[in-house]
Amino acid sequence: MAWDNHFLDSLDAADTAALRPHLEEVDLVRNVVLDEAGSPITTVYLPSSCILSVVTVMKDGSQVESRTIGSESGYGLLHALGSPLSFERMTVQVSGRAWRLPLEALRAASENSRALRRAIVHHAQATIIQSSQATACNSLHGAEQRLCRWLLLTQDRLGSDVLPLTQEHLSIMLGVQRTTVTALASELQARGFISYVRGKITVNDRPALERCTCECYGAMQRGAAELLKDLQRKT
Repeated sequence: MAWDNHFLDSLDAADTAALRPHLEEVDLVRNVVLDEAGSPITTVYLPSSCILSVVTVMKDGSQVESRTIGSESGYGLLHALGSPLSFERMTVQVSGRAWRLPLEALRAASENSRALRRAIVHHAQATIIQSSQATACNSLHGAEQRLCRWLLLTQDRLGSDVLPLTQEHLSIMLGVQRTTVTALASELQARGFISYVRGKITVNDRPALERCTCECYGAMQRGAAELLKDLQRKT
């Protein structure tokens, strides 16, 4: 069975059998908050067609996104090996389907399987690579480059030219005001890279976006690919 989630598809038959009774496929709706900072995580989410957004919330309510998670990984994996406490807010950025299972079920199964523990660590590391690279990118690169990076990452995960992203999401992704998002999107549209209407961006010229973005997009993709390739070699 293909799970349409890289973490689940990477598991061997024994580990899949241990988790299968606990897995439930669910529809996740955009903007729903699944976990809040300061609360214990009780559920692991493994996207198949949705995209999750992990954000840090400041005291004044402002938010900035540290990473997004699609079918390449999951949220709550590393928590199954350590503290279940969340230090971030996790929301649904793009509606779609996901597999969920109790954190304790994954923790119990991992205690009996070295291969499962390795898979958890590698897939969690893949999201950490994105988060650390995004930190550097947010400090060193311009908003237009960062917007192109996020659009490319989102398109990779959805496999579609049409990206259901709102101005609110884009402003959180970039850590800028909505007026800045409007100006950036208008400029990219004027150059023919994208088409932008309320709540929807269509990628018209992906090669142009790739030329416009910074080195961080490639670094994120290469780092995650190397980690997961290494996992396959050792499994």
